[in-house]
Amino acid sequence: MKRRHGVDISAAATLSFSSDPAETRATLSSSKGGDRSIASLFRQNTPLAANSARSQAITDAIAYFICKDIQPYSVVENEGFKQLLHILDPRYKIPQRAFFTDTQIPALYIKVKKEVMESLSNAKRVAITVDGWTSCATHSYITVTSHHIDNEWNMKNYVLHTRIYDEAHTGQNLSVFLRDVCCEWKLEDKKPALVTDNARNMLLAGTGADMEPHIRCIAHTLNLSSQKALKFETLSALLVKIRKLVTFFHKSPKACGALHEVQAQLKLKDHKLIHDVITRWNSSLDMMERLWEQQAAVTLTTRKMKSRSRGENLPDLTEEDITLMPEIIKLLTPLKTATKCLSEEKTPTISIIAPTLAKLLEHFDPDDSDLPVISEMKDKFRQDFSTRYTYIQDFLWKASALDPRFKALEFLDDDHTRDTVYLGITAEVENMAEEDGRLNERQATNPENEQRGGRRG
Repeated sequence: MKRRHGVDISAAATLSFSSDPAETRATLSSSKGGDRSIASLFRQNTPLAANSARSQAITDAIAYFICKDIQPYSVVENEGFKQLLHILDPRYKIPQRAFFTDTQIPALYIKVKKEVMESLSNAKRVAITVDGWTSCATHSYITVTSHHIDNEWNMKNYVLHTRIYDEAHTGQNLSVFLRDVCCEWKLEDKKPALVTDNARNMLLAGTGADMEPHIRCIAHTLNLSSQKALKFETLSALLVKIRKLVTFFHKSPKACGALHEVQAQLKLKDHKLIHDVITRWNSSLDMMERLWEQQAAVTLTTRKMKSRSRGENLPDLTEEDITLMPEIIKLLTPLKTATKCLSEEKTPTISIIAPTLAKLLEHFDPDDSDLPVISEMKDKFRQDFSTRYTYIQDFLWKASALDPRFKALEFLDDDHTRDTVYLGITAEVENMAEEDGRLNERQATNPENEQRGGRRG
């Protein structure tokens, strides 16, 4: 046997098999020589028990993967996914899809919801954001997220709700919905702040739910004001020309191939042209920036295509268009930068709003050297944007004053306004100190009742 199979019979005979699988595996693993093949054989052919720690850990990981990466439940039935799990651990048997839909994912939801509620209960204040959207299947959804800073000064963000909302999106219905969400997640005593877009129904919902402060999303506001700046005849005509050129190259493989050849000849970056999306103003800027980058290659390629009787209806960019494009890009690029900066999720952005407003309005100040089109764009933007946040101006100034980066309030014009902001903050701090003092007195007088009240707050 030893000569034919390379197995030491005497060594194999000394192996002891315990009733405990872990002990058996340890014994097999600790043996040397040919005994490794025995251990390997046992590992490969002995299925994991469904209730074993290893099996449960893998099942939990699959459930987490489905939720975290928003995968369909059917992923567990895909052959490639099954093969991956088999390579990672042949002993593991993946449960049926119904197990994940009916048992594993609901259990994970309950576990995570408990953790989120515990985190929210420890927060002193909470902000929530609400937005409605439509899926590719034309189902109407509403998503609610929460944001707070924990005791370690870490920003915590949670999605509390994403659900189909078939009722009319009226301000009254949405205000009831917001109150229900706050009740379910026990946020009533947290005095939640609210962030929404500028839609009238959302503004009415915030008022009806009695949520203050109610901040209108700065990124959405920039989008609205930018759209106003883009809507006049000269610029609209230029954007139409650019869209026609981009669409032509997107739909024609031959034109696209010819463009790549010209890009190589001119030693330009091998970038595709970008088509804009009507609901996102910055996509129009991206489209124009890319065309300007590739303007020489696009011009040469369209001339070649026209000479071969292709693309006869393509528009030609005039000298006026070529002069205007870099000026528009220069004007709108700070808006794109501000939008990205103010869309940050990991850090609070409320203190950045006031300085950003001041800088953008300064950037859009009229200049005698401006082209007529640029002058019109600046005027339209300022008319729409300058009054957007007057309703909450003092609150934004205080937020900036509390941020070490902006505490000098250099974006404000006069010392009197700065002093007024600092005095307002001082008064609020004094009021908070007095409230804490009264609370401590009540706790000293009746500690049991105050302890229960503190848990509720």
